[in-house]
Amino acid sequence: MNWSRFFRSVGSVFLAIPDSYATVLFSDSVCLGLMLLTITLLSPVVGLSGLFSLIVAILAVRILGFEHWESKSGITAFNSLLTGMMVGYYYPMQIISSAPINYLCFLLLVSLLTLLLYLFSSYLFHQLFRLPSMSLSFSIVAILLWYYFARKGYLSNYPFDKILLFSPAPKLPEFWRLFFISLGSIFFTPEVTAGILVSLALLIITRIGFGLALLGWTLNFILMRLMGVQPGSGVFYSGFNAILIMYTVAGIYLLPSKSSILIGLLATGIGFLFTVLFNVVYYHYNAFTGLYTPLLVPVFAFPFNIAVLLVIFSLRLRLKVSKPIMNDYGVFNPELALQTYQERFKRFSHLGIPQFAIPLNGLWTITQGNNGMYTHKLDWAYAWDFEMLNSEKRSYDKEDNNLNDYFSYGKPVLASAAGYVVKISDGILDNPIGQVNTKDNWGNYVCLSHSYGLYSFYAHLKQSSIRIKVGDYVQKGDCIAQLGNSGRSSVPHLHFQVQLGIEPGSPTRLSHLINYKLVKEDKTYEFIGSGIPKEGDTISALVAEPHLQSILALQQHSEQQLQIKRGKKQSTEFWKVNLDLLGNFTIKSTKHTELGFSVYDGIYNSLSLKGNRKSALAAFALLISRLPYLEQQEIYLTDEPALSVIISPALRHIVLFFSPLFPLFSACAHSKVKTNSEVIEIESDISYRILGIRYRNRTGKVTIEKYKGLTALELKKKNKTLLQAETF
Repeated sequence: MNWSRFFRSVGSVFLAIPDSYATVLFSDSVCLGLMLLTITLLSPVVGLSGLFSLIVAILAVRILGFEHWESKSGITAFNSLLTGMMVGYYYPMQIISSAPINYLCFLLLVSLLTLLLYLFSSYLFHQLFRLPSMSLSFSIVAILLWYYFARKGYLSNYPFDKILLFSPAPKLPEFWRLFFISLGSIFFTPEVTAGILVSLALLIITRIGFGLALLGWTLNFILMRLMGVQPGSGVFYSGFNAILIMYTVAGIYLLPSKSSILIGLLATGIGFLFTVLFNVVYYHYNAFTGLYTPLLVPVFAFPFNIAVLLVIFSLRLRLKVSKPIMNDYGVFNPELALQTYQERFKRFSHLGIPQFAIPLNGLWTITQGNNGMYTHKLDWAYAWDFEMLNSEKRSYDKEDNNLNDYFSYGKPVLASAAGYVVKISDGILDNPIGQVNTKDNWGNYVCLSHSYGLYSFYAHLKQSSIRIKVGDYVQKGDCIAQLGNSGRSSVPHLHFQVQLGIEPGSPTRLSHLINYKLVKEDKTYEFIGSGIPKEGDTISALVAEPHLQSILALQQHSEQQLQIKRGKKQSTEFWKVNLDLLGNFTIKSTKHTELGFSVYDGIYNSLSLKGNRKSALAAFALLISRLPYLEQQEIYLTDEPALSVIISPALRHIVLFFSPLFPLFSACAHSKVKTNSEVIEIESDISYRILGIRYRNRTGKVTIEKYKGLTALELKKKNKTLLQAETF
């Protein structure tokens, strides 16, 4: 027997237990899971019943041969956990104590039924709707069991026949008493004490989540009062559904913001309506009292599931992605999701707007932009016309009306993104200068298919210049044709647009051009990571440097030793570049600092910073938040550094808590990058603002020797030097 493998398997099962408890609140925090497990044991019968059902489900998943991550996580088993707690809550204690083996067998069957139903519903929802099935399987099984218990007279008079280990029942106003009861009811422990402990656990893990839960309950409480619903035995059903709806919609599936909060409040109101409609009076025989008594039929988590799924499905139907922003980043903590969005997505994209590279090399002028005055109107508004002009803003060399005299004519046209060739036209004659072909409006063209139903369209191409055929797959930057003057074109130019169909003339889609240089009035270059060039702008694509990581000496296992001077204190700092199994690069410092970074498309980006923020590595991340590489050129850029780089963890928690309502804190880095044959110099000015008011700034300079790495670094506050570093 392989004992090592056995103990690893047992260990992974134990790790899956707290994951399942945390998953009930859409978290992956082991700490939260352990706290919730402890809270459920306040009622031993409920807690142990849930734990037993959970272990059965986890082992069943392993036996069925599911992938390791699925069996380790709590996603597949948390429904069985909830069902087990439900059985423990409603099943009479007298029967449990008299026939414990029968009870355990019943729990085993119920747990497996819930698990199989979850696996089926999860597959079905994902294939049909791209939605999670959440806790629908638990709700279905729980309602069926409740009717079985009611018909057999097996309904328990909880809490009178269940022992609570600790329940001081503090005196609280009705609002707070019902709030805590509703929180505890999520884990079938509708007690004030349990609710207080759940709220404390939630508050430790996510302050935004707690605030949303409280807001959801507040709306539910108001609706209860308006509709005359009196607190009773079943009041917590609307309460915990409201809490879960608000928390899940506005904090988990959507990034917390003012718009997501409004959507969450709407979903909470819908959930309350479902609860009222489903929660009808049902008379059942109580075996312990011998009376037929009215009882509100438990709806369990049905209103929560229906309201959340309706809202999320509706938002996924949007053609134009806007606020509220869907949380598609695999992070299920509201604060961490906001931080991840700011560090890795907001800086590099805009609310899901498609991004495409400039389909040309060299300097080009936008002669007609989005919503242009001539032909870029209505469904065809989002397009650009590119022409190559000289310093005198002329598009030709001589005035003899020869196509070859135009700078644009015959220039290579490049694929703006990877995709399949779906439609081409290559037999239209190029027009003489000043003439147009209105019959074949688009002239020679290429249409490429990309993800999410998007197509890039290149028109007015040179006759017989298309180098590809339908069905070919092209990479970004591949030459697909030459620029011409065919179709409705009086002078050589490229018409480029992103559209929603294959056919020429399909409606266009708002999109951004990425990673280009904008020529300013003073002839300097400004780097634009993602934007919409305007009519009259002269731009040029940033030619990606494939060896940038080597140039910066940031390959895996690269090492550097620095001499640090901070005031009168001197020390040494050692850096080493690491690569994890997920392909993430980090720089680790002996000063207990770790910097995540990426190098892509000729651009270096500082991502997240962990640990000591007074190290040279932290200063490096601050001064170089972004670095585009241009050989023998000077370029200016503006960036919003990652929150983890610019503020401490304590302040970051405060900023993230208020960020859904208003921007409490912001920072902006202005940098100048100068590159020569041997050295890269970066000068940066970072300004900090609170509520839009500037309160401090940091300046500095970084020098990097090509293929050797950092050579010198200086960070200043006004005229005072805070830190100096040199390699040795």
